[in-house]
Amino acid sequence: MTLLKALLVLAVMGFLGLLLLGWVLTKVVETMPVPAPTEVATMAQPPASEASQLPSNQPSVQPTSAASAPPGGYQNDDYAVPPADTRPPGLPEPETYEEATSLLKANPLYATAVPRPVRCDMREIDVDNASKPELTTHLNDMMGCLMRVWEQPLTDAGFKPVRPSVTVYSGSVTTKCGKLPAANAVYCGADQQVYYAEDLPTVVPRSLRGSRFITEAVVAHEFGHAVQARSAILISELAWEEKSSKSTGLQLSRRLEVQADCFAGQFLGSIQQSTQMSDEELANVGKLFYSIGDDVLTGRKNYEGNHGSGASRMAWTGTGLESTSVGACNSFSAPAQKVR
Repeated sequence: MTLLKALLVLAVMGFLGLLLLGWVLTKVVETMPVPAPTEVATMAQPPASEASQLPSNQPSVQPTSAASAPPGGYQNDDYAVPPADTRPPGLPEPETYEEATSLLKANPLYATAVPRPVRCDMREIDVDNASKPELTTHLNDMMGCLMRVWEQPLTDAGFKPVRPSVTVYSGSVTTKCGKLPAANAVYCGADQQVYYAEDLPTVVPRSLRGSRFITEAVVAHEFGHAVQARSAILISELAWEEKSSKSTGLQLSRRLEVQADCFAGQFLGSIQQSTQMSDEELANVGKLFYSIGDDVLTGRKNYEGNHGSGASRMAWTGTGLESTSVGACNSFSAPAQKVR
């Protein structure tokens, strides 16, 4: 029995959790057995034995310097990066809620590792002052670097990687996911493409503007959603979120978002050497994710949002920077306190 049969509008947040619309996946849930409440509870409360594998929830990122390239050169360097796929194959989907739970907590992707170090040849630009054509070219070139990092884990796990295009827009834009707001970045599951608002840097803390790889970290987070989509994590989470209570649904959304933060950290850790990013620059990326935590944006310490607290987002980004194991980013097996 197919779990997700067609497309129905279901809004989920983009990079900034309070802008009310982000990447959107449309889906229709076919009639299927309603899972017992314990299945949802199990997802929210994993075995205590898994807690030791999860990142600290402290608001700090302490990346280590990348090791020298191996004698044979950068990893996955013979991979022929494909062009953007504007007509990608459909997203993989679970057939039952039980399978959806397995794809969230025990996805084959978690048994893989990102290659590191990886060569990234994109030309650096002043993203805060670049023209729209310059920014469009830069971010689409970045997709090639992201593919070189994520192709191998997805392929090893039995999934088909797809290279998204990046559309840079001004004001708002209408997509297959509906109208997207200004000052945000979005992965649209309906067309599997990425959208980046030209004015997004205006919401970045002034102390971080001009720092290298701030914009790129945002786009890496959105590509993290693409990784989730191509590995059936995204659809599985949306299916469970729709069936859950408001509080459980928010927690599931936070698990999805902090995992994308972790995936962004893994990408940046893999290209650190070839782009000569300093530890200070990577620490600034951590500060960026902290600054857009639900509690930080609202000014409410215990705010229950859909993207995660600043401390959680920074911690998961740090985990990605420090580990090549995709399983380290398994936020769906994390205890609730790690995904606040």
